[in-house]
Amino acid sequence: MAVLFALIATVLTSFLPILNKYLLRDARPAFVAWITNAASLPLLLLGTLLLTQCSLSWSGNPLLSCTLQMPHVDGIFVGALLVSVVLNWGATWLSTVALSKADAGLVSPLLTFNPAFTLLVAWPALGEVPGVRQTLGVGVVLLGAYVLEVEQVRMGMLAPLRLLLRRAGATLALLASTLWGMTTVLEKLAINHMTPPSGPAVALLGTFFLVAILTPGALWTRSRKGAQESRWRGISRHPRSFSTSVLLTGIAPLFGFTAVALGLVGYVTAIFKLSAVLTVLWAWWFLGEGQIRNRLIGTGVMILGGLLVAV
Repeated sequence: MAVLFALIATVLTSFLPILNKYLLRDARPAFVAWITNAASLPLLLLGTLLLTQCSLSWSGNPLLSCTLQMPHVDGIFVGALLVSVVLNWGATWLSTVALSKADAGLVSPLLTFNPAFTLLVAWPALGEVPGVRQTLGVGVVLLGAYVLEVEQVRMGMLAPLRLLLRRAGATLALLASTLWGMTTVLEKLAINHMTPPSGPAVALLGTFFLVAILTPGALWTRSRKGAQESRWRGISRHPRSFSTSVLLTGIAPLFGFTAVALGLVGYVTAIFKLSAVLTVLWAWWFLGEGQIRNRLIGTGVMILGGLLVAV
């Protein structure tokens, strides 16, 4: 079931960069990140209650019964959750700004770097020396990034990487990937220190605190006159993109966190990386972004590297 839930979450989240790209045409990144997560909270709450507090019985007629049961948590749960929220806040903001500055088909593959960053951070911090397969995986991930801009190789062997890092948004996407490389482990730790364990509950609490942290930056502006109206006017220009983004933001974590709770973190996060391939396809199909061949090949190579590191 963990694989199925992870695949469902992967397909759903693959559309989010495309939808947010539409919203970012007329709204600031901080506001887009805040409003989509805030509006998804009722869906997350409803889904969490149905998945954790309700049961369906079939004694002649289907009957849905719900009982409110507060989970038991400890200090490790609180610490892991709060640190993951802070890291998610930074990664969410950075990735949204990156998406506003660069193609969705370029940003999404760069967000698959996180297994490599997790491995590199664990080496000095935890003394976990990577093996041959993990080291090879990091090299393959870098090769995939190289392929994204391989057409520039005529300017020199290192030209593709130099051009990639100079692209607006690419560095921000890499920083976001670094932060997200740490959050899944912390979220799994939080789930394990909740009785009974509940992935949806951690998703709900994490999103709630994320929205709270995003609120000041989303609503603050130097020029107050008409600022609130202009924000909402920018979102209202894309009602279908906004409503679909909110729906997916509310539903996808229920499947994703349940997969994390049921399966091994390495396997589940590796499956999540497949969303980058789908996003590249959607960016070409819906947004008309070019370089589809290089980006698909590069994304595929990066995902292969991520699998070598994580699995």
